Amino acid sequence: MPMIPKILVFAGSIRWGAFSGRTADVAQKELAMQGAEVTRISLGDYPLPIMDEDLEKEKGIPENAMRIGRLIANHDGLLIATPEYN
Repeated sequence: MPMIPKILVFAGSIRWGAFSGRTADVAQKELAMQGAEVTRISLGDYPLPIMDEDLEKEKGIPENAMRIGRLIANHDGLLIATPEYN
């Protein structure tokens, strides 16, 4: 029995109408058509502070970073549609 890959997909931008979001939409559909089990998330659902090692030493790793890390660990692949700023 073939393995069904689990793929996590998200866009690097949370702006409404962003091209990276549209690209992630297309990729999500194509991956599903190819037989993958696709999980799509929005980074807007996981607010995070700017990386700050001093804050991390003081307060630990933010819970939303841990949640995203667990999601990544539970998938076989990751597709990030990154924005391009000109």
